[in-house]
Amino acid sequence: MDDLTLEEEEEYTEDNDDYNSILRPAFAVDGEPDFDSGPPEDGLEYLRRVRWEAKQIPNVRVAKIDGSKYIKKEQSVYMPQIPEIPKCPEHLLPIKEWEDLLLSDFLDLRLALSENANMCEDEIMSSQSTEDVLMEIFNKRLQAVTDESLGELVSDIQGMDSVTRVSKLKKRISLVENESGLESSDFKWVVALCASVDTPLDADTSASLRALLRKCASLRASEVEDEQVIIMANMLITIAGRYFGQME
Repeated sequence: MDDLTLEEEEEYTEDNDDYNSILRPAFAVDGEPDFDSGPPEDGLEYLRRVRWEAKQIPNVRVAKIDGSKYIKKEQSVYMPQIPEIPKCPEHLLPIKEWEDLLLSDFLDLRLALSENANMCEDEIMSSQSTEDVLMEIFNKRLQAVTDESLGELVSDIQGMDSVTRVSKLKKRISLVENESGLESSDFKWVVALCASVDTPLDADTSASLRALLRKCASLRASEVEDEQVIIMANMLITIAGRYFGQME
């Protein structure tokens, strides 16, 4: 075992990248391999041959691929081709001041839902702040009288835990994606649920909001005659895009 010694530390310098990396050998083996002697007779001879073979291999090997041999249409698609957000006429786009006011009201709604979550049942029954804020968001922009179903909607959301709210939001968005238009009831649920979910969002919820944004952008770009649909689409695009940061 005299020939098998631990390598001296001074043999390795900072200038030698190979020895300072994972390639650094554990033992120093002297001498050259004797291939003419047949199979290695001991471990030292085996190591000499392994070291010799390793030195014949370049540290970096670059594969040369001839792309002409591959047919593009037969190649696997690793990333889906996501279409761009549809463009729409300028007059259908909301102005920044309108978006800022909407987001301010949306923050008030989130605050109201958060405050009510910490109230006892009697306090929630006596408090109408959440419903009032929700009605103001809809009535101010849609110029429509909101029915009494908002009270039931708010009550249902306040009775949900955070996991259920996220699940309901994704299911409601899925319904909107499968519709040909945008129903008022689905719109109200999505807005209220968006105001109730905790942030930061998980990846699946973020993906659902991006899908909602694309759906609303498609509806808006189709120049539907119903002004209410355009307003609702703009509201959802602003909430999903600007508040939750899914515009990119």
